[in-house]
Order: sequence, then C-alpha cells, then structure tokens
Amino acid sequence: MANMNRTQVQRAAMITGGAYGIGRGIAEYFSARQIAVTIADCHRERGQSLADRLLQQGAQAQFVPTNIREEDEVRQAVEQTVARWGRLDILCNNAGIERYRLAAEYTLADWDAIIQTNLRGAFLCTKHAMSHLQRQRGAVINIASVQAIACERQISVYAATKAGLLAFTRGLALDYAHSGVRANAICPGAIRTGMWEAAMANETDPEAAATSVRTAIPLGRIGEPEDIAPLAFFLASSEAAYITGATFVVDGGLLAKLAI
Repeated sequence: MANMNRTQVQRAAMITGGAYGIGRGIAEYFSARQIAVTIADCHRERGQSLADRLLQQGAQAQFVPTNIREEDEVRQAVEQTVARWGRLDILCNNAGIERYRLAAEYTLADWDAIIQTNLRGAFLCTKHAMSHLQRQRGAVINIASVQAIACERQISVYAATKAGLLAFTRGLALDYAHSGVRANAICPGAIRTGMWEAAMANETDPEAAATSVRTAIPLGRIGEPEDIAPLAFFLASSEAAYITGATFVVDGGLLAKLAI
C-alpha cells in the first residue's frame, strides 16, 4: 500500500461484521467521535454503503471486504487499516453467525461454519492486529452473547463459541497486560440485528414471539445496536484504563431475572 493514501488520525478501529447490526452501530458511534473506522465485512454492498455514508458525514471510514475465516483476508484487512490510518488502536471482534438446531441435529458443516466464524475469526483478527495494538497500547473488544452465560434451547454450538470467546478474552488480557493492551468482552442480550430478524422469521408467529421476548426482559424492550456501542466506546477509551479481562452484560436485565 502506498503511504501517499495515508490519513493521519488520532485513533483507528477495525470492526469485523461492521456493515450491519451491532457492528454498524459501533462503527457509527466511533466515527461520530473522531475514531477512524475500517469496516471489515463479507457483505460488500452493505459495507461500502455504510462507509460511503460515514464519509459523506465527514467521518474517516473505509470498507475492506473480509471473510474473517480466511487468514489472508484478515491479514490484508489489518494491513489496509494501518496503511490507511497509520495505526490501529482498537480491534472489535463482532462478526458472528448462529444456527438454531437441537444439539444432535447440527451437521459437521454447521459446526465448522459457526466455530470458524465466531472463534477462528476472532483469533485470526487478534493474531494479526496484536503487534499494531501493542504499539498503541490499544484495546480488543470481543462481542460475545448472554448465551455464553445462560442458554435458550437449540443454540448449543453458538453458545459454546461465545463461552469460548469469554475465555479467549481472559487469556488475551493476561497475555498482553504487560504491553498495555486491554481485552474485554460484551455480552448483548436480545438486540435488533440480522440474527434477531432471522430468529423471528423462523417462528410460526413472529409477532407473538417478539412480544414474548419483550415481556421476559425487565426493561420491556428489545435492545438496539446503539445500546451496545457506548459501552464499546468506553472500553476502548482511557477512562477504562484499569479494566481488562472483564465481561459486561447488556441485556435489559434479562439475566438478573429468575425464571419462576
């Protein structure tokens, strides 16, 4: 990459799955607060559209088509981030997929797809970003799920990957504390994303299913991506300088409630 295209910025973030849902919310929130963002996503149309919109708003943004299961593509996304912004301060491992099945009904292809996206992808991005994060004493923010802590039915493989992501976060925090890199995890509850829409579409009565979920949440509503983004911003900031290896639940009170 030619350095002539480099833009000097104060902080830069790479957000996987940044084109939609929680990733989109984080990209918008960061860019509105003078953080340059690389949107790393496999969905070209959504990713480029978001980057173009952020640029029109005066933000610093770029879209890099990225399949986080593929090491070469991850390496290229990190390299393009550093080439464009001159640095990498924040890695947000947000990309993930889920499939609803009974445990014995998952195929090996299901297992591989979920594991490779949710765990392998986070590992590859962290591996290739770490040397740059160390230079900036930066931060890793892993987007896990309440399913890592308490499960619903027919989601065992997804839940396993998100629980693994929490352990990965703790390990990162210990491995890189000496170099000032912090790693924390956020566990969203029911958030209105592509995953939410797909889950509701599989219901016989989507409206009744959505009402049932809202009723179960103490705050009485489905979360929005904008409910997650401020916490991600805080965890990436100097105000969170003494926070690492921690897990934060953002679920409207769902896990605080006994099901009796």
